[in-house]
Amino acid sequence: MRPKRLDIFILKSFLLLFVAAFAICLFVLLMNVVWRYAEDLVGKGLNFVLLAQFFWEFALTLVPQALPLAVLMASLITFGNFGERLELLAMKTSGIPLLRIMRPVMIFSVLLAGVSFYFQNVTVPHAAKNLYSLIYSINEKNPELEIPEGVFYSQIRGFNMYVKHKDFNTGTLYDVTIYDHRDGYENLSVIVSDSAYMETTADKQHLYLHLYSGEQFCQEKDIDSNGKPYRREGFREKHILLEFDSDMKEAPDALVSSQAMSKNMNEIKHTIDSLSNNQDSIGRGNMSEFQVTALATYRMQKNDSVMFDRLKAKIINADSVFAVSSRTQQFDIRNDMRSKIQTQASDLAIKSSNMYYGDRTIRRHWIEWMKKITNSISILIFFFIGAPLGAIIRKGGLGIPVIVSVLTFILFYITSVSGEKMFREGEWSIVGCWFSVMVLTPLSVFFTVKANGDSTLFQWDVIIEFFRYWFGTKVQRHIVRKDVVIDDPDRTKCLASLADIKRMSTELEQSRLLNSIPNYRNLFFGSVDGSEMNKLSDELEELVSELGNSRDRVELDLLNGFPLLQSHGVQPPFAKEWANKFVGIVFPLGLLFEFRAWLFTRKLKRQMVKTAQAADNLVDYMTNNKQTK
Repeated sequence: MRPKRLDIFILKSFLLLFVAAFAICLFVLLMNVVWRYAEDLVGKGLNFVLLAQFFWEFALTLVPQALPLAVLMASLITFGNFGERLELLAMKTSGIPLLRIMRPVMIFSVLLAGVSFYFQNVTVPHAAKNLYSLIYSINEKNPELEIPEGVFYSQIRGFNMYVKHKDFNTGTLYDVTIYDHRDGYENLSVIVSDSAYMETTADKQHLYLHLYSGEQFCQEKDIDSNGKPYRREGFREKHILLEFDSDMKEAPDALVSSQAMSKNMNEIKHTIDSLSNNQDSIGRGNMSEFQVTALATYRMQKNDSVMFDRLKAKIINADSVFAVSSRTQQFDIRNDMRSKIQTQASDLAIKSSNMYYGDRTIRRHWIEWMKKITNSISILIFFFIGAPLGAIIRKGGLGIPVIVSVLTFILFYITSVSGEKMFREGEWSIVGCWFSVMVLTPLSVFFTVKANGDSTLFQWDVIIEFFRYWFGTKVQRHIVRKDVVIDDPDRTKCLASLADIKRMSTELEQSRLLNSIPNYRNLFFGSVDGSEMNKLSDELEELVSELGNSRDRVELDLLNGFPLLQSHGVQPPFAKEWANKFVGIVFPLGLLFEFRAWLFTRKLKRQMVKTAQAADNLVDYMTNNKQTK
């Protein structure tokens, strides 16, 4: 079946952003590598080809991490752009559901997850082998002889060197101070020279150091004949040959092949089986050895004790034997047994540590095996988070989508690293490898369901209304003069309503409802009589609706002085009776809601005073200006 134009349009919009997002994400992850390995790379004379190979191999290993983040960012921006440009609204009004709009990108994400799995199982292990070999070679390579001026240089093994001035044309060093600690700091030797020159031998295995016109001070263990604890030697010319291998060294095959990341899933499974069998063998051997050692200790103690020879009974009471022994024998028995127990405890601690690190190696291989699956699945999870969020937020560009992407990836990274660490240390089961998937999957389902139902989850007005309802945030009325008014307000009716509003607000301000702490039982298990409060709120809103048709700007300004009464705050928090009872049973949570109701009563009490004052002001203005019909 040929793809439709709409699918091509959606997929094309997504792919352009995906390529750009993938390049950005991979670059950001690669920059982290630069900071981690900057100290190892700088100053070792690495050529451009070697550096390019290093970053290329590292970039290949980072591709599985960059793909989910790129899918998340691209889907957020794509569907955010559709919502901001009303293209998503046009598609929905044409009868196309959101899941159908997401289908082409969904299919692409499934294919990308398969490609990512294949890439991690085939390409990444090969790149990891080359990378580990390069890192080992770079770490073992000695630095180039770029001696700086005015600071101590310690890159030559066994030496610390200070050069005051350097001739960059000839390479001659002036005012040189060298600390030679090749034989240890207790046999430290200090060389001071007017000038020096360094060169490497032809095979690049040694460093030739030429010193001119200087002195050497050597520490002596014994004080010399002059009573001085050092030896002083002057020289006109001195030459030192040092081992200095500046060539690259290849990493041992055993070191590279032991890394779990350098193996595919079949190799990891084979290694896990081998390591598990080895661990079982070591464990059985340790158990047998411990049993033999414990038995030998018992027999040795039995043979060494004189008292055992005197007792022929089959059942021996050790306390009785110890009690009839002499003081010297008791002391020897204690020391002997203490020494044997400490030896066995140390031996068990060493064996336990070896078993722990063996099990840890097995768990590391399981982590790499599972990551090849979880990294692929995370592409689909990130898509089902990004696309619905973009449809809900309806904001494109690099603003909100980038922030949401970074926060989501941080959550994924923290849960992933935490779960893997807990499993690696043996505190969790292998489920720890799936911790990030278990956390983010419900989020993806939640956002997809909300977006498919045209939820207003992240709209600013809805957020304000949520905080106003639950926390009683202050909201001002904003009534403006209408350009066209069909029916003028009935001012006689409005004055009567104002008088009634003033009376009710004064009575409520002095009522028990607003002057006492909310009753916990009535709030959650009974009923709170808020009928008068609701009646006042309804009548006030009706007055505002009537007088909102006034052409008098002063009247409208005075009308804005009436507060928005939040009468729901003193009533049970939920509409469902079972929800109120549940909150009331969970006592700490119920106390929080009771405290919320108390805050609302305090606020409503102030609003009653403000309502009465606003009613007085409006009545005075309407009466004095004789606008009542």
